[in-house]
Amino acid sequence: MEYGPPPLFRQGIPAKARFVLLTLFAIVLILVDGRLRALDDFRGALMSFIAPLQTVVDLPAKLLSSSENYFVSKTTLKLENDRLTEENRRMALEVSRLQEMKIENERLRTLVSAVSRMSDKVRTAEVIGRVPDRFTHRLQINIGEKEGLLAGMAAIGAYGVLGQVSRVIAHHAEVTLITDNKQQLAVMNERTKVHYILAGTGEDLLDLLFVPPESDIKQGDRIVTSGLDSIFPTGIAVGEVVDVYVEPGEVYKHISVRPFATMGNAQFVTVILRNPDPTRPLEEDAQKNKDRLARRSRS
Repeated sequence: MEYGPPPLFRQGIPAKARFVLLTLFAIVLILVDGRLRALDDFRGALMSFIAPLQTVVDLPAKLLSSSENYFVSKTTLKLENDRLTEENRRMALEVSRLQEMKIENERLRTLVSAVSRMSDKVRTAEVIGRVPDRFTHRLQINIGEKEGLLAGMAAIGAYGVLGQVSRVIAHHAEVTLITDNKQQLAVMNERTKVHYILAGTGEDLLDLLFVPPESDIKQGDRIVTSGLDSIFPTGIAVGEVVDVYVEPGEVYKHISVRPFATMGNAQFVTVILRNPDPTRPLEEDAQKNKDRLARRSRS
């Protein structure tokens, strides 16, 4: 009795034989195509038919990859944006610091040029605060008695005369500004060389005192130190005349002067180490002689 696959499952040519035949057929096609390029049209037609199907099959993978790249890109973009924002803030701070240093450098240069004509010794200090008293105009600086300061010494700002040292301790001092209502200064008109007395008002403007009606003074004239007070050197800028008027019946003109150096622009102060009371030794000698004569007359 012969056993074998039923008619429904007959396989025909054996699998090994088919494999060998197909392999040989493939080799022949490769040789023919390589030599004669006879299958280019067939290959083109086949690719045209397969390409849309390949695109449809690859579409879900592409969509998934694109969505993944979208979220990754969004996260990366946010991180990069945060980094750039932080860097921008840091750069803005650096620019602000550089601008501040530039302004300080310009003020120091102006200050040096303002006191370059002086033969006296000077000390430059930094303003560290303002005296919290609304009725006075005083600043605090970071040098004092140990650096040679005395009450009454002249204080020059970057733009001109600032005031006088009014209180001194070991390493700090107070400067009373010329705008204080107790301050007076010997000045002159830079254009006419006429001398005047400038007084503080407690406000932003100064008053030029005892100016006769016939005086040649007008708006825009520069007021500088005259040097007659033996405290401030001659020719240091003080301010500019901003208002000139005469009220009927008044003996003197009303002259308002805007100071160049103010509390707002005072960052550095140069103190001139000049004896603020040069006549005191003479007065002390005179008093000693008077006391000696008085004792002799009593004896």
